[in-house]
Amino acid sequence: MSEKSEKGININFLNTFLTGLTAFVFCLILLISGAVNKKFDSTQESIKKFIICEQSSTAIKEGVDYLTNEARFFVCTQRMEHAFHYETEITEKMTQERAMENLRQVCSEKDLAYQRLKIALDQTRILIDMELYAMRLEYEALLRNSEKIQVPQIISQVEISGSDKELSAEELQKKAMESLFGDGYLVYRMRVIENCNITISSIEKKIEDELGANAGDLGKRLFHLQVLLCVLLAVDIVIFGALAFLVLNPLRKFARSIKNDEKLESIGSSEFKNLAAAYNEIYELKAKTTKNLLMNAEYDSLTGILNRRAFDQICQTSAEKKQKIALLLIDMDKFKDINDTFGHTIGDVVLKELAKILKNTFRTDDYVARIGGDEFAAILQDFNFEATSRLIEKINDVNEQLSKIKENIHPISISVGVAFSPFGFSKELFVRADKALYAAKRSGRHTCKIYDEKTMH
Repeated sequence: MSEKSEKGININFLNTFLTGLTAFVFCLILLISGAVNKKFDSTQESIKKFIICEQSSTAIKEGVDYLTNEARFFVCTQRMEHAFHYETEITEKMTQERAMENLRQVCSEKDLAYQRLKIALDQTRILIDMELYAMRLEYEALLRNSEKIQVPQIISQVEISGSDKELSAEELQKKAMESLFGDGYLVYRMRVIENCNITISSIEKKIEDELGANAGDLGKRLFHLQVLLCVLLAVDIVIFGALAFLVLNPLRKFARSIKNDEKLESIGSSEFKNLAAAYNEIYELKAKTTKNLLMNAEYDSLTGILNRRAFDQICQTSAEKKQKIALLLIDMDKFKDINDTFGHTIGDVVLKELAKILKNTFRTDDYVARIGGDEFAAILQDFNFEATSRLIEKINDVNEQLSKIKENIHPISISVGVAFSPFGFSKELFVRADKALYAAKRSGRHTCKIYDEKTMH
Protein backbone atom coordinates (compact mmCIF):
# COMPACT_ATOMS: atom_id res chain seq x y z
CA MET A 1 0.00 0.00 0.00
CA SER A 2 1.31 3.50 -0.82
CA GLU A 3 3.03 5.45 1.97
CA LYS A 4 2.91 8.82 0.20
CA SER A 5 1.77 11.61 2.57
CA GLU A 6 -0.79 14.13 1.31
CA LYS A 7 -0.20 17.85 1.90
CA GLY A 8 -2.70 20.01 3.82
CA ILE A 9 -3.52 21.54 7.21
CA ASN A 10 -2.64 19.13 9.99
CA ILE A 11 -5.51 18.48 12.40
CA ASN A 12 -3.13 17.35 15.12
CA PHE A 13 -1.46 20.74 15.16
CA LEU A 14 -4.80 22.55 15.08
CA ASN A 15 -6.12 20.33 17.86
CA THR A 16 -3.13 21.13 20.07
CA PHE A 17 -3.74 24.83 19.67
CA LEU A 18 -7.47 24.62 20.38
CA THR A 19 -6.87 22.31 23.35
CA GLY A 20 -4.65 24.90 25.02
CA LEU A 21 -7.30 27.54 24.36
CA THR A 22 -10.08 25.59 26.01
CA ALA A 23 -8.07 23.96 28.82
CA PHE A 24 -8.81 26.77 31.29
CA VAL A 25 -12.56 26.61 30.71
CA PHE A 26 -12.62 22.85 31.06
CA CYS A 27 -10.83 23.03 34.41
CA LEU A 28 -13.83 24.90 35.77
CA ILE A 29 -16.21 22.30 34.33
CA LEU A 30 -14.27 19.47 35.95
CA LEU A 31 -15.07 20.90 39.41
CA ILE A 32 -18.73 19.93 39.13
CA SER A 33 -18.50 17.04 36.68
CA GLY A 34 -17.51 14.40 39.26
CA ALA A 35 -21.06 13.65 40.31
CA VAL A 36 -22.21 13.56 36.72
CA ASN A 37 -19.46 11.11 35.86
CA LYS A 38 -20.73 8.63 38.45
CA LYS A 39 -24.08 8.55 36.73
CA PHE A 40 -22.46 8.21 33.38
CA ASP A 41 -20.35 5.30 34.66
CA SER A 42 -23.51 3.45 35.52
CA THR A 43 -24.90 4.17 32.09
CA GLN A 44 -21.69 3.03 30.41
CA GLU A 45 -21.85 -0.28 32.23
CA SER A 46 -25.35 -0.78 30.89
CA ILE A 47 -24.24 0.13 27.38
CA LYS A 48 -21.26 -2.22 27.67
CA LYS A 49 -23.62 -4.98 28.70
CA PHE A 50 -25.86 -4.21 25.74
CA ILE A 51 -22.92 -4.24 23.33
CA ILE A 52 -21.73 -7.63 24.59
CA CYS A 53 -25.29 -9.02 24.43
CA GLU A 54 -25.72 -7.69 20.93
CA GLN A 55 -22.35 -9.06 19.85
CA SER A 56 -23.15 -12.45 21.37
CA SER A 57 -26.54 -12.54 19.66
CA THR A 58 -25.00 -11.53 16.37
CA ALA A 59 -22.23 -14.12 16.74
CA ILE A 60 -24.77 -16.88 17.32
CA LYS A 61 -26.84 -15.79 14.31
CA GLU A 62 -23.75 -15.51 12.13
CA GLY A 63 -22.55 -18.90 13.38
CA VAL A 64 -25.90 -20.44 12.43
CA ASP A 65 -25.75 -18.82 8.99
CA TYR A 66 -22.17 -19.98 8.44
CA LEU A 67 -22.87 -23.58 9.42
CA THR A 68 -26.07 -23.62 7.34
CA ASN A 69 -24.29 -22.29 4.27
CA GLU A 70 -21.40 -24.75 4.57
CA ALA A 71 -23.79 -27.68 5.05
CA ARG A 72 -25.92 -26.60 2.10
CA PHE A 73 -22.88 -26.00 -0.10
CA PHE A 74 -21.60 -29.49 0.68
CA VAL A 75 -24.97 -31.12 -0.07
CA CYS A 76 -25.45 -29.12 -3.26
CA THR A 77 -21.90 -29.23 -4.65
CA GLN A 78 -20.33 -32.28 -2.94
CA ARG A 79 -17.16 -30.22 -2.43
CA MET A 80 -15.22 -31.49 0.56
CA GLU A 81 -13.83 -28.14 1.66
CA HIS A 82 -17.27 -27.10 2.88
CA ALA A 83 -17.49 -30.18 5.11
CA PHE A 84 -14.07 -29.44 6.60
CA HIS A 85 -14.99 -25.77 7.09
CA TYR A 86 -18.04 -27.00 8.96
CA GLU A 87 -15.92 -29.23 11.20
CA THR A 88 -13.43 -26.43 11.92
CA GLU A 89 -16.22 -24.10 13.05
CA ILE A 90 -17.67 -26.68 15.44
CA THR A 91 -14.45 -28.15 16.89
CA GLU A 92 -11.98 -25.24 16.80
CA LYS A 93 -13.54 -21.81 16.31
CA MET A 94 -16.66 -22.54 18.41
CA THR A 95 -18.04 -19.06 17.71
CA GLN A 96 -21.33 -19.65 19.50
CA GLU A 97 -19.83 -21.16 22.67
CA ARG A 98 -17.36 -18.28 22.94
CA ALA A 99 -20.21 -15.82 22.51
CA MET A 100 -21.93 -17.38 25.52
CA GLU A 101 -18.69 -17.14 27.53
CA ASN A 102 -18.53 -13.41 26.77
CA LEU A 103 -22.15 -13.02 27.81
CA ARG A 104 -21.48 -14.69 31.19
CA GLN A 105 -19.06 -11.87 32.01
CA VAL A 106 -21.87 -9.29 32.16
CA CYS A 107 -25.05 -11.34 32.71
CA SER A 108 -26.20 -13.68 35.43
CA GLU A 109 -27.98 -16.91 34.56
CA LYS A 110 -31.23 -15.32 35.76
CA ASP A 111 -31.08 -12.52 33.19
CA LEU A 112 -33.61 -12.81 30.38
CA ALA A 113 -30.89 -12.00 27.86
CA TYR A 114 -28.77 -14.92 29.06
CA GLN A 115 -31.70 -17.32 29.19
CA ARG A 116 -32.85 -16.44 25.69
CA LEU A 117 -29.40 -16.85 24.19
CA LYS A 118 -28.97 -20.15 26.02
CA ILE A 119 -32.23 -21.33 24.44
CA ALA A 120 -30.98 -20.13 21.06
CA LEU A 121 -27.70 -22.00 21.57
CA ASP A 122 -29.58 -25.19 22.49
CA GLN A 123 -31.66 -24.80 19.33
CA THR A 124 -28.53 -24.37 17.24
CA ARG A 125 -27.35 -27.75 18.47
CA ILE A 126 -30.55 -29.25 17.06
CA LEU A 127 -29.79 -27.51 13.78
CA ILE A 128 -26.25 -28.93 13.87
CA ASP A 129 -27.61 -32.45 14.36
CA MET A 130 -29.95 -31.96 11.38
CA GLU A 131 -27.11 -30.57 9.25
CA LEU A 132 -24.71 -33.36 10.20
CA TYR A 133 -27.32 -35.97 9.34
CA ALA A 134 -28.03 -34.33 5.99
CA MET A 135 -24.30 -34.24 5.18
CA ARG A 136 -24.02 -37.88 6.27
CA LEU A 137 -26.79 -38.78 3.81
CA GLU A 138 -24.94 -36.93 1.06
CA TYR A 139 -21.71 -38.75 1.97
CA GLU A 140 -23.52 -42.09 1.84
CA ALA A 141 -24.92 -41.19 -1.59
CA LEU A 142 -21.41 -40.40 -2.84
CA LEU A 143 -20.14 -43.72 -1.52
CA ARG A 144 -22.88 -45.55 -3.36
CA ASN A 145 -21.77 -43.80 -6.51
CA SER A 146 -18.35 -45.38 -5.86
CA GLU A 147 -16.70 -42.02 -5.17
CA LYS A 148 -13.70 -42.49 -2.85
CA ILE A 149 -13.68 -39.40 -0.67
CA GLN A 150 -12.45 -38.32 2.74
CA VAL A 151 -14.87 -36.47 4.99
CA PRO A 152 -14.54 -35.06 8.51
CA GLN A 153 -14.82 -37.57 11.33
CA ILE A 154 -17.86 -35.82 12.79
CA ILE A 155 -19.80 -36.65 9.60
CA SER A 156 -18.58 -40.22 9.10
CA GLN A 157 -19.50 -41.05 12.69
CA VAL A 158 -23.16 -40.07 12.27
CA GLU A 159 -25.39 -43.15 12.22
CA ILE A 160 -27.95 -43.45 9.41
CA SER A 161 -31.41 -44.65 10.43
CA GLY A 162 -32.54 -48.09 9.32
CA SER A 163 -35.12 -46.81 6.84
CA ASP A 164 -32.64 -44.45 5.19
CA LYS A 165 -30.12 -47.25 4.65
CA GLU A 166 -32.51 -48.76 2.10
CA LEU A 167 -32.66 -45.58 -0.01
CA SER A 168 -30.88 -45.22 -3.31
CA ALA A 169 -28.11 -42.66 -3.85
CA GLU A 170 -30.53 -40.32 -5.63
CA GLU A 171 -33.08 -40.66 -2.84
CA LEU A 172 -30.40 -40.00 -0.22
CA GLN A 173 -29.34 -36.82 -2.02
CA LYS A 174 -32.95 -35.70 -2.30
CA LYS A 175 -33.58 -36.32 1.39
CA ALA A 176 -30.40 -34.45 2.30
CA MET A 177 -31.60 -31.46 0.29
CA GLU A 178 -35.05 -31.61 1.86
CA SER A 179 -33.51 -31.79 5.34
CA LEU A 180 -31.66 -28.49 4.86
CA PHE A 181 -34.31 -26.61 2.92
CA GLY A 182 -37.47 -28.05 4.47
CA ASP A 183 -39.98 -26.28 6.73
CA GLY A 184 -38.83 -28.07 9.89
CA TYR A 185 -35.28 -26.86 9.46
CA LEU A 186 -36.37 -23.31 8.64
CA VAL A 187 -38.60 -23.20 11.74
CA TYR A 188 -35.62 -23.94 14.02
CA ARG A 189 -33.55 -21.28 12.26
CA MET A 190 -36.32 -18.72 12.78
CA ARG A 191 -36.52 -19.64 16.47
CA VAL A 192 -32.81 -19.06 16.92
CA ILE A 193 -33.01 -15.66 15.23
CA GLU A 194 -36.12 -14.76 17.25
CA ASN A 195 -34.44 -15.53 20.57
CA CYS A 196 -31.37 -13.52 19.55
CA ASN A 197 -33.60 -10.56 18.65
CA ILE A 198 -35.49 -10.85 21.94
CA THR A 199 -32.13 -10.72 23.75
CA ILE A 200 -31.31 -7.40 22.11
CA SER A 201 -34.80 -6.00 22.79
CA SER A 202 -34.72 -6.98 26.47
CA ILE A 203 -31.38 -5.34 27.14
CA GLU A 204 -32.50 -2.22 25.25
CA LYS A 205 -35.53 -1.99 27.54
CA LYS A 206 -33.37 -2.37 30.63
CA ILE A 207 -31.02 0.38 29.48
CA GLU A 208 -34.00 2.63 28.78
CA ASP A 209 -35.27 2.14 32.35
CA GLU A 210 -31.86 2.87 33.86
CA LEU A 211 -31.46 6.00 31.78
CA GLY A 212 -34.89 7.21 32.91
CA ALA A 213 -33.93 6.81 36.57
CA ASN A 214 -30.73 8.76 36.08
CA ALA A 215 -32.35 11.54 34.07
CA GLY A 216 -33.83 13.41 37.07
CA ASP A 217 -30.60 13.58 39.00
CA LEU A 218 -28.58 14.48 35.96
CA GLY A 219 -30.99 17.31 35.15
CA LYS A 220 -30.14 19.18 38.35
CA ARG A 221 -26.44 18.81 37.90
CA LEU A 222 -26.52 19.72 34.23
CA PHE A 223 -28.14 23.05 35.11
CA HIS A 224 -24.93 24.09 36.79
CA LEU A 225 -22.98 23.04 33.77
CA GLN A 226 -25.12 25.21 31.47
CA VAL A 227 -23.53 28.33 32.84
CA LEU A 228 -20.08 27.10 31.95
CA LEU A 229 -21.27 25.85 28.59
CA CYS A 230 -22.28 29.37 27.68
CA VAL A 231 -18.66 30.32 28.18
CA LEU A 232 -17.63 27.49 25.91
CA LEU A 233 -20.06 28.62 23.24
CA ALA A 234 -17.76 31.32 21.98
CA VAL A 235 -14.88 28.87 21.84
CA ASP A 236 -17.07 26.30 20.10
CA ILE A 237 -17.95 28.75 17.36
CA VAL A 238 -14.28 29.16 16.61
CA ILE A 239 -13.70 25.41 16.77
CA PHE A 240 -16.60 24.45 14.51
CA GLY A 241 -15.77 27.23 12.10
CA ALA A 242 -12.19 26.02 11.82
CA LEU A 243 -12.99 22.33 11.62
CA ALA A 244 -16.06 22.48 9.37
CA PHE A 245 -14.02 22.70 6.23
CA LEU A 246 -11.33 20.27 7.39
CA VAL A 247 -13.48 17.59 9.08
CA LEU A 248 -17.27 17.84 8.80
CA ASN A 249 -17.46 18.54 5.10
CA PRO A 250 -15.05 15.69 4.22
CA LEU A 251 -16.95 13.34 6.53
CA ARG A 252 -20.27 14.10 4.81
CA LYS A 253 -18.77 13.53 1.41
CA PHE A 254 -16.96 10.40 2.55
CA ALA A 255 -20.18 8.99 4.02
CA ARG A 256 -22.05 9.69 0.78
CA SER A 257 -19.28 8.13 -1.30
CA ILE A 258 -19.11 5.02 0.90
CA LYS A 259 -22.90 4.67 0.76
CA ASN A 260 -22.78 4.90 -3.04
CA ASP A 261 -19.81 2.50 -3.14
CA GLU A 262 -17.55 5.11 -4.74
CA LYS A 263 -13.95 6.19 -4.24
CA LEU A 264 -13.28 8.99 -1.75
CA GLU A 265 -12.37 12.48 -2.90
CA SER A 266 -9.05 13.79 -1.60
CA ILE A 267 -10.26 16.76 0.50
CA GLY A 268 -9.96 18.18 4.01
CA SER A 269 -6.96 17.95 6.31
CA SER A 270 -3.84 15.98 5.53
CA GLU A 271 -5.11 13.13 7.75
CA PHE A 272 -8.34 12.89 5.76
CA LYS A 273 -6.47 13.02 2.49
CA ASN A 274 -4.24 10.17 3.65
CA LEU A 275 -7.36 8.29 4.77
CA ALA A 276 -8.95 8.78 1.36
CA ALA A 277 -5.82 7.54 -0.38
CA ALA A 278 -5.66 4.43 1.82
CA TYR A 279 -9.38 3.75 1.38
CA ASN A 280 -9.16 4.08 -2.38
CA GLU A 281 -6.37 1.51 -2.51
CA ILE A 282 -8.46 -0.88 -0.42
CA TYR A 283 -11.47 -0.11 -2.63
CA GLU A 284 -9.59 -1.16 -5.75
CA LEU A 285 -8.25 -4.29 -4.04
CA LYS A 286 -11.76 -5.21 -2.86
CA ALA A 287 -13.15 -4.79 -6.37
CA LYS A 288 -10.55 -7.18 -7.75
CA THR A 289 -11.13 -9.68 -4.94
CA THR A 290 -14.91 -9.56 -5.40
CA LYS A 291 -14.53 -10.23 -9.09
CA ASN A 292 -12.33 -13.25 -8.39
CA LEU A 293 -14.77 -14.57 -5.78
CA LEU A 294 -17.67 -14.28 -8.22
CA MET A 295 -15.68 -16.20 -10.80
CA ASN A 296 -14.97 -18.97 -8.31
CA ALA A 297 -18.58 -19.05 -7.14
CA GLU A 298 -20.14 -19.29 -10.63
CA TYR A 299 -17.74 -21.44 -12.64
CA ASP A 300 -16.83 -25.09 -12.30
CA SER A 301 -13.20 -25.42 -11.26
CA LEU A 302 -12.52 -28.48 -13.47
CA THR A 303 -14.22 -27.62 -16.76
CA GLY A 304 -14.32 -23.83 -16.62
CA ILE A 305 -18.02 -23.69 -17.52
CA LEU A 306 -20.93 -22.63 -15.31
CA ASN A 307 -21.50 -24.67 -12.16
CA ARG A 308 -24.72 -25.91 -10.54
CA ARG A 309 -25.17 -22.79 -8.47
CA ALA A 310 -24.96 -20.52 -11.51
CA PHE A 311 -27.25 -22.89 -13.44
CA ASP A 312 -29.91 -22.63 -10.72
CA GLN A 313 -29.73 -18.84 -10.83
CA ILE A 314 -30.13 -18.88 -14.61
CA CYS A 315 -33.14 -21.19 -14.27
CA GLN A 316 -34.72 -18.77 -11.79
CA THR A 317 -34.13 -15.81 -14.11
CA SER A 318 -35.58 -17.76 -17.04
CA ALA A 319 -38.69 -18.57 -15.00
CA GLU A 320 -39.18 -14.88 -14.25
CA LYS A 321 -38.67 -13.76 -17.86
CA LYS A 322 -40.97 -16.51 -19.24
CA GLN A 323 -39.01 -16.74 -22.49
CA LYS A 324 -39.00 -19.59 -24.99
CA ILE A 325 -36.24 -22.04 -24.11
CA ALA A 326 -34.99 -25.54 -24.75
CA LEU A 327 -33.60 -27.43 -21.77
CA LEU A 328 -30.99 -30.14 -22.47
CA LEU A 329 -29.93 -32.65 -19.83
CA ILE A 330 -26.67 -34.30 -20.91
CA ASP A 331 -25.13 -37.40 -19.40
CA MET A 332 -21.80 -39.04 -20.27
CA ASP A 333 -22.38 -42.67 -21.27
CA LYS A 334 -20.67 -45.25 -19.06
CA PHE A 335 -18.46 -42.64 -17.46
CA LYS A 336 -17.81 -44.88 -14.48
CA ASP A 337 -16.26 -47.46 -16.81
CA ILE A 338 -13.88 -44.80 -18.12
CA ASN A 339 -12.76 -43.90 -14.59
CA ASP A 340 -12.41 -47.55 -13.60
CA THR A 341 -10.49 -48.52 -16.75
CA PHE A 342 -8.33 -45.48 -17.45
CA GLY A 343 -8.30 -43.66 -14.12
CA HIS A 344 -9.82 -40.44 -12.83
CA THR A 345 -7.17 -38.30 -14.53
CA ILE A 346 -8.35 -39.47 -17.96
CA GLY A 347 -11.92 -39.11 -16.73
CA ASP A 348 -11.25 -35.45 -15.92
CA VAL A 349 -9.73 -34.97 -19.37
CA VAL A 350 -12.87 -36.39 -20.96
CA LEU A 351 -15.10 -34.09 -18.88
CA LYS A 352 -13.06 -31.04 -19.86
CA GLU A 353 -13.16 -31.99 -23.53
CA LEU A 354 -16.91 -32.49 -23.38
CA ALA A 355 -17.39 -29.10 -21.73
CA LYS A 356 -15.23 -27.46 -24.40
CA ILE A 357 -17.13 -29.13 -27.24
CA LEU A 358 -20.53 -28.23 -25.77
CA LYS A 359 -19.51 -24.62 -25.27
CA ASN A 360 -18.27 -24.35 -28.86
CA THR A 361 -21.33 -26.12 -30.27
CA PHE A 362 -24.01 -23.84 -28.90
CA ARG A 363 -24.50 -20.10 -29.31
CA THR A 364 -22.78 -17.55 -27.10
CA ASP A 365 -26.22 -16.52 -25.76
CA ASP A 366 -26.91 -20.08 -24.60
CA TYR A 367 -25.87 -21.40 -21.20
CA VAL A 368 -23.87 -24.59 -20.70
CA ALA A 369 -23.25 -25.85 -17.15
CA ARG A 370 -21.85 -28.82 -15.29
CA ILE A 371 -24.51 -29.74 -12.72
CA GLY A 372 -23.02 -32.98 -11.39
CA GLY A 373 -20.10 -35.39 -11.72
CA ASP A 374 -20.69 -36.40 -15.35
CA GLU A 375 -23.94 -34.51 -15.73
CA PHE A 376 -24.23 -31.40 -17.85
CA ALA A 377 -27.11 -29.15 -18.84
CA ALA A 378 -27.76 -26.47 -21.40
CA ILE A 379 -30.42 -23.77 -21.70
CA LEU A 380 -30.96 -22.49 -25.23
CA GLN A 381 -32.57 -19.06 -25.10
CA ASP A 382 -35.25 -17.86 -27.54
CA PHE A 383 -35.22 -21.30 -29.07
CA ASN A 384 -37.25 -21.82 -32.22
CA PHE A 385 -39.07 -25.09 -31.69
CA GLU A 386 -39.08 -25.69 -35.45
CA ALA A 387 -35.29 -26.03 -35.32
CA THR A 388 -35.46 -29.36 -33.51
CA SER A 389 -33.82 -31.27 -36.36
CA ARG A 390 -30.90 -28.84 -36.33
CA LEU A 391 -30.54 -29.38 -32.57
CA ILE A 392 -30.35 -33.15 -33.06
CA GLU A 393 -27.67 -32.62 -35.72
CA LYS A 394 -25.63 -30.62 -33.20
CA ILE A 395 -25.88 -33.42 -30.63
CA ASN A 396 -24.80 -35.95 -33.24
CA ASP A 397 -21.89 -33.70 -34.11
CA VAL A 398 -20.91 -33.54 -30.42
CA ASN A 399 -20.88 -37.35 -30.29
CA GLU A 400 -18.80 -37.44 -33.46
CA GLN A 401 -16.21 -35.11 -31.92
CA LEU A 402 -16.17 -37.09 -28.67
CA SER A 403 -15.33 -40.29 -30.50
CA LYS A 404 -12.10 -38.71 -31.73
CA ILE A 405 -10.69 -36.96 -28.67
CA LYS A 406 -8.48 -39.89 -27.52
CA GLU A 407 -7.34 -42.81 -29.66
CA ASN A 408 -6.53 -45.02 -26.69
CA ILE A 409 -9.99 -44.72 -25.12
CA HIS A 410 -12.97 -46.72 -26.31
CA PRO A 411 -15.60 -44.56 -28.10
CA ILE A 412 -17.01 -41.88 -25.85
CA SER A 413 -20.56 -40.63 -26.23
CA ILE A 414 -23.36 -38.74 -24.52
CA SER A 415 -27.07 -39.23 -24.09
CA VAL A 416 -29.28 -36.16 -24.19
CA GLY A 417 -32.84 -35.46 -23.10
CA VAL A 418 -34.55 -32.36 -24.50
CA ALA A 419 -37.72 -30.54 -23.46
CA PHE A 420 -39.18 -27.28 -24.71
CA SER A 421 -41.05 -24.50 -22.93
CA PRO A 422 -42.59 -21.27 -24.27
CA PHE A 423 -42.79 -19.85 -20.72
CA GLY A 424 -39.26 -20.23 -19.38
CA PHE A 425 -37.85 -22.70 -16.90
CA SER A 426 -40.03 -24.71 -14.50
CA LYS A 427 -39.71 -27.83 -12.39
CA GLU A 428 -42.03 -29.62 -14.80
CA LEU A 429 -39.72 -28.74 -17.69
CA PHE A 430 -36.79 -30.31 -15.82
CA VAL A 431 -38.85 -33.45 -15.16
CA ARG A 432 -39.71 -33.72 -18.85
CA ALA A 433 -36.11 -33.33 -19.94
CA ASP A 434 -35.10 -35.95 -17.38
CA LYS A 435 -37.70 -38.37 -18.76
CA ALA A 436 -36.35 -37.77 -22.25
CA LEU A 437 -32.82 -38.45 -21.00
CA TYR A 438 -33.99 -41.67 -19.42
CA ALA A 439 -35.58 -42.68 -22.72
CA ALA A 440 -32.27 -41.98 -24.48
CA LYS A 441 -30.39 -44.15 -22.00
CA ARG A 442 -32.95 -46.91 -22.30
CA SER A 443 -32.78 -46.91 -26.09
CA GLY A 444 -29.08 -47.74 -26.09
CA ARG A 445 -27.39 -44.40 -25.28
CA HIS A 446 -25.33 -42.39 -27.79
CA THR A 447 -28.47 -40.52 -28.85
CA CYS A 448 -30.79 -37.59 -28.27
CA LYS A 449 -34.45 -37.86 -27.34
CA ILE A 450 -37.05 -35.08 -27.49
CA TYR A 451 -39.77 -35.21 -24.84
CA ASP A 452 -43.04 -36.53 -26.21
CA GLU A 453 -46.00 -36.33 -23.85
CA LYS A 454 -47.78 -39.23 -25.59
CA THR A 455 -44.90 -41.71 -25.12
CA MET A 456 -43.11 -40.34 -22.04
CA HIS A 457 -45.94 -39.26 -19.75
